[in-house]
Amino acid sequence: MRAGSEQYGFPLASVEEVIDLGTPAVVPGVLPAFRGVVRWRARHCSVMHLGALIEGGAAPEACGPSALVVRMGGLPVALEVDEVVDVVEAGGSSVGASPTAGASGVWVVGGRLVTMLDVAALAGRMTEQGEVG
Repeated sequence: MRAGSEQYGFPLASVEEVIDLGTPAVVPGVLPAFRGVVRWRARHCSVMHLGALIEGGAAPEACGPSALVVRMGGLPVALEVDEVVDVVEAGGSSVGASPTAGASGVWVVGGRLVTMLDVAALAGRMTEQGEVG
């Protein structure tokens, strides 16, 4: 997927669903990356802007069109992205570490270098940012 000018990937097993985001309902939140909530499978689901969560900044004014629903601490969280580029079911190969917060490393996936993200590490970022904010 793409968030801002960066491309990221997630292991397919950690993604519940890719959704059309629509317009999240705005609710107060502590985290700068928190966008609001949407309805997903008859329940409320928090929306976090992926790029802002990784960079530690605020979500941009314009909302992205798509989100990946993942589970963090057992709860669904929609990670807002600017574009879902591809779904690659075949595994990639690790080529090294990544300095990106929330990343498990850099992989070659579908012939491209992709920063692979780790859901547990991103949940840790949310905790860190909530304590600071």
